[in-house]
Amino acid sequence: MAETRLRLPDETYEQIKQIAGGDAQSVNSAMIAAIEEYIVRRRRERYASIGRKVAQRDRELLDRLA
Repeated sequence: MAETRLRLPDETYEQIKQIAGGDAQSVNSAMIAAIEEYIVRRRRERYASIGRKVAQRDRELLDRLA
């Protein structure tokens, strides 16, 4: 498992600490969950962008064939 150091603003740390405590998990676990959610969201955004580009490209092709 990789280890890294993360510097957070005090306010951000306090917020994640409160959220983690409310969910009965460690700050580390809460941060891992947040990072994993970020990765999933970015992948979805990237695939959606690719899908829009393909749809636009195909629409132009269909318009030219019509």
